[in-house]
Amino acid sequence: MKKLLIVMFLMIALLAVSANALQVSNPVFGDDNQDRVNNVTDTITVTNNGNTTLNNIALTHNALAKYNVRLNPSSITTLAPSASTTVTVTADIPLDFNAVETDENKADFMQEKALSIGTLTATSGTTVATADMKMQAVNQLELKRATLECGDTSKRVKDGTDFDDLKPDMSCTLTVEVENNFNDDDDDDDKTGDIDFSDAEVRIEVDDSDFDVDEDDSVDPDPDDTDEVAFDFDIDEEVDDGSYDLLITLIGEDDNGAWHGEQWEVNLKVDRLKHDVQIKAPLMNPEKMDCKGGQLKVDAKIINLGTRDEDDVVVELEIADLDLNTKRSGLELDQDDYTRLTMTLNIPEDVEEGIYLVSLNTYFDGIAPSNTKTFNLAIDACEVEEEEEETTTTTTIITTPTEPATTPAAQPAVPSARVRTSDDANFTESNTYLWLLGILIAAVIMVLVLFVVFMLRKPRK
Repeated sequence: MKKLLIVMFLMIALLAVSANALQVSNPVFGDDNQDRVNNVTDTITVTNNGNTTLNNIALTHNALAKYNVRLNPSSITTLAPSASTTVTVTADIPLDFNAVETDENKADFMQEKALSIGTLTATSGTTVATADMKMQAVNQLELKRATLECGDTSKRVKDGTDFDDLKPDMSCTLTVEVENNFNDDDDDDDKTGDIDFSDAEVRIEVDDSDFDVDEDDSVDPDPDDTDEVAFDFDIDEEVDDGSYDLLITLIGEDDNGAWHGEQWEVNLKVDRLKHDVQIKAPLMNPEKMDCKGGQLKVDAKIINLGTRDEDDVVVELEIADLDLNTKRSGLELDQDDYTRLTMTLNIPEDVEEGIYLVSLNTYFDGIAPSNTKTFNLAIDACEVEEEEEETTTTTTIITTPTEPATTPAAQPAVPSARVRTSDDANFTESNTYLWLLGILIAAVIMVLVLFVVFMLRKPRK
């Protein structure tokens, strides 16, 4: 039994030596800059690592016919122990060869790399060695740039970028620019230029149930040009502290049927404050008043987005310039809990016209400021009513009575009565009238005096 075990061990050892005696390196056709053309070559090395000479080594492959793989030479007559020989391998890269690895439905991007097209085999008797044949062509659809804006922070992002200080319930916009790197002409008519992408897909997603982002849209960049798309998304109110991987995926099929694309991974870091009593969806009514004043109402959602439960939340509504203020105190809000409040201020009459700042403030622990939202209240001036003075003209008619005529034709015509208006009466009572009358009287007296003097000086006969 012991001898049998020894024999079996020796046979296994010999088989292992035989299996390792022949080695073939892996051919790779093209690289990440390779156009899809024919007659792309690589060299492989066939090595005899054994201690016996190998004869009639046949080289074969199982690649599809569209790759047109050729081996030169296709066989090796003899290969001494520890010897090596070089073989040239040539293949055609089809126009529809993918630049990225996709699933069978060609919908999801996996990785930009050299893809397997089959196996190359070297055989000498019972000694066999295999190598994986790979092929790679240029990826012509790329993510050129991306800008992420969340709250008041905007930042250029790319693969591996960290975006810090994100808060719950924050609104974000991601703008993605995509570039078609195909040349805009095809002078050689080899279909490696002037190639379009129809409805290339851009998708963003975060693979985490606490961070609900899953959006997609399409772009159509022309050759040697760019196109962009923007995504709006909100960070959930109840998202936990931590890091989340945002995947930006680009995948598109060119006019020749080849798939291209790229993927970036951006690290989103959410940092919740210990105390954070936020004001959401505030609404003020009305936004304008006149000087008669009235009731001002502000409605809002008050939510605790901090990591600590709050037992003394204060909400304040104030107009500092008018010395108006009202508060709600002692509110209890656990983490992620909220309440809706309507705050009211009575605006007095006769407030000067202008724009007044209205502030809605939140506090934790009764006095510590947390959040503020502001509004502008416009107060218009009251209109002044002007009394119109009406001037009435009174007309007085003075008539002279006449006796009835027995024979109208025999009676002389009676002159018409003079019509005297109130303007005439007013003139006779005015200073101007009295002044003129005085002048007239003085003139008459002067004439009489002169006449008397003249008569006294007249010589007597």
